[in-house]
Amino acid sequence: MAGTKYSESYRMIMEAVRKKTAEIPLLTEETEDMLKREKHQACFFTGHRDIVGVDAEDTERLQETMRGWLDRQVESMVYQGFSAFLCGGARGFDLLAAAAVLHAKQTYHPSLRLILLLPCREQTRGWNERDLALHLAVLQRAEAYYLQQDYDRSCMHRRNRLLVDCAITGVAYYDEKKERSGTGMTVRYAAGCGVPMVFLPFGESGT
Repeated sequence: MAGTKYSESYRMIMEAVRKKTAEIPLLTEETEDMLKREKHQACFFTGHRDIVGVDAEDTERLQETMRGWLDRQVESMVYQGFSAFLCGGARGFDLLAAAAVLHAKQTYHPSLRLILLLPCREQTRGWNERDLALHLAVLQRAEAYYLQQDYDRSCMHRRNRLLVDCAITGVAYYDEKKERSGTGMTVRYAAGCGVPMVFLPFGESGT
């Protein structure tokens, strides 16, 4: 029974993610201090995991709209002098944002840095095949660190605050109706720290 739970392609992706995960180091105090010293050139992303419409076609339209907006936003940030982009590596907006940075890096600005600050090595537990495959593609082309080895109730919160602490501006996909979400807490923390935010125009998301 257990052997038929996942497709062969899913098992292969999970194994590739497991191997890649094992190669990624834990964040050291020295690296954290370096990121904070270099925050003047860094922007962070935060956003909701679920980007869904009324059906599969509408969901794809929403995500395609968001991809276009992110491509334009990353390009704008680069022209403003930003060279490092910090991302928490979650499903949904995080992965779309990371993909936009990698697209910009490959297309016109090879010196860009995509830095993943990941909460724990169990982050992708329970993810579907599509999200795992995108996560793997991002991991293979990014600079990445895990904040800690194992999951606990504080690791996501710690990750979100560190993203803000290591950047001077942020880009967010935020629905104010979800103010108790991790994204909501991150946006409020950024506001308290005086870190300005650029928000996805909610009407463009279609939600």
